[in-house]
Amino acid sequence: MSQPSATLRKPLFGFLVFAVIAMFMTYLIWSTLQRTLDGPTGDYSTTFTDASGLAVGDDVRMAGVRVGRVESIKLEDGKARVGFDVLNSQNIYDNTQAAIRYQNLIGQRYLALTLDGDTPGKPLAKGSALKLGGVDSFDVTRLLGGFQPVFDTMTAEEVNGLTISLIDTFQEGDAISLSNTITQIGQVAEDMANRDEVLGAIITNLSVVMRELASQGDQVETLLTNTATLVEGLNSNSAAFGKSVELIGRTAQGFGTVIAQSQESLRSASSAARSATNRLIGIGSTLDRAAEVLPEFLVHFPMVMSQGAYLNIYACDLDISFGDVFLPPGLLHAIGGNQHSVVCR
Repeated sequence: MSQPSATLRKPLFGFLVFAVIAMFMTYLIWSTLQRTLDGPTGDYSTTFTDASGLAVGDDVRMAGVRVGRVESIKLEDGKARVGFDVLNSQNIYDNTQAAIRYQNLIGQRYLALTLDGDTPGKPLAKGSALKLGGVDSFDVTRLLGGFQPVFDTMTAEEVNGLTISLIDTFQEGDAISLSNTITQIGQVAEDMANRDEVLGAIITNLSVVMRELASQGDQVETLLTNTATLVEGLNSNSAAFGKSVELIGRTAQGFGTVIAQSQESLRSASSAARSATNRLIGIGSTLDRAAEVLPEFLVHFPMVMSQGAYLNIYACDLDISFGDVFLPPGLLHAIGGNQHSVVCR
């Protein structure tokens, strides 16, 4: 008995080690996928007309920060009732409203909690249902399906950029995203010139877009209101803008006139500068010699002017000749001249 037991002991020990490691890795993967919340939570619920895409385990967020998770989704009286947990550190009020938002392009959603207004209402007790109905998920799939003829003519990068802009525009009502969307659609339209069949299909599918816009009336109204406010502000400053544009035009015209009038002078100055440069280059060796003797001249120049406002010069080697006949060259030097003076010695 002892020999078989000793034979089985080693593989049994290895199996136990493997089982412990496998259980630990399974728990680690499960806890990672489960994404549990750090801290005690309270349960709440809300209703949606359409909760398509939302799943148990999806995030619950406030201002983009994860504060809970979806715990249940069931059908009650023709509506979807969604149960969710929220950390006790976060308060839920009677004017809190839930909305289903897109988390990414693969279709994953999350539950966004926002206040209907700027001021929080009365806190809700745990286990309560939100007083305000939920905002249904926007069906981006149906909307983008209407643009299928457009996508057939686009590259993958263009499709991704347009899709993100459409999601931000219709989900959040973001004016900047709407501007980007319009810009991208304009670029696509340039590529669709002379494609009558594609344009016809787009016009047919625009009815779907119009229905979706009608369902997002509040966001569209807010966008139009903000646009009207911007236009009114620009209109109220139209006089100042007009004067600024006129002043810019006058200034530009003045610069143009000055440049036109100075063109000939600038051309002459450029030509003169070029000629002077060429002359300096031609006497380069002379300038080099002058640069060599200039320090010696500057050393002796103060000695010449040391007696006052006149030159103190004494000629030690003076020779005078007229036509090599009268006083031939070297005559004064031969007869002595001034070479024996005290200064010259």
